[in-house]
Amino acid sequence: MLSFAVRIYLDENPTKERILLLLKKSGPLSIEELSSQLGITPMGIRQHLLSLERKGFVEYVSKRHGIGRPAFIFRLTDRADELFPKAYHEFTISLLRELEENAGREKIDDIFKWRKERLLKKLKEDLSDKKSLHERLNGFKGILESGGYFVELSEDNKNYILRQFNCPVAKVASTYREACKYQLQMYRDLLRKDITRQECISEGDPSCTYLIPKAPLRA
Repeated sequence: MLSFAVRIYLDENPTKERILLLLKKSGPLSIEELSSQLGITPMGIRQHLLSLERKGFVEYVSKRHGIGRPAFIFRLTDRADELFPKAYHEFTISLLRELEENAGREKIDDIFKWRKERLLKKLKEDLSDKKSLHERLNGFKGILESGGYFVELSEDNKNYILRQFNCPVAKVASTYREACKYQLQMYRDLLRKDITRQECISEGDPSCTYLIPKAPLRA
């Protein structure tokens, strides 16, 4: 099953998801085979495949069946493999535990601090042309979404409210809270605001929710 963030990336289209899952399970298939198994017209399958091909998730190759013109079959690309969840967090937590045992807990803090500084530098460069808080927030939202986050940005009279409904390091953060500590600090440094986090996915909440004051930026 594909993640919710991936479904959003696929325009919340269940047919595209079914095509990807079927190709993952069965291997390369023709339009006619996909049409038969999914109960969708060949023309409909063709349109969805064209969209998936443009996104870089499927490709077609020719396959000969005896004499005559070769048939075309569709298969997943290497990029499509990244859409399917993997247990990378288990490997990451294992490495961090070994590092903690051999170098101490302070080294864990150093790693997340280094990560924060590296990401912050890149984000500042990407948002360098955004002057107002509104522009910076919407630019930041776009960067998060392009990185696979499912994000919602709203506002009230006093605050902007940024909600992230998925977190790629949530399982790591449930063991090493330094991840959340420096994530919040990075947001504060990037937006120059005294941001508060009201909810956190690694603590069992449905989202990581940040309150960003509309008051003037910090110097």
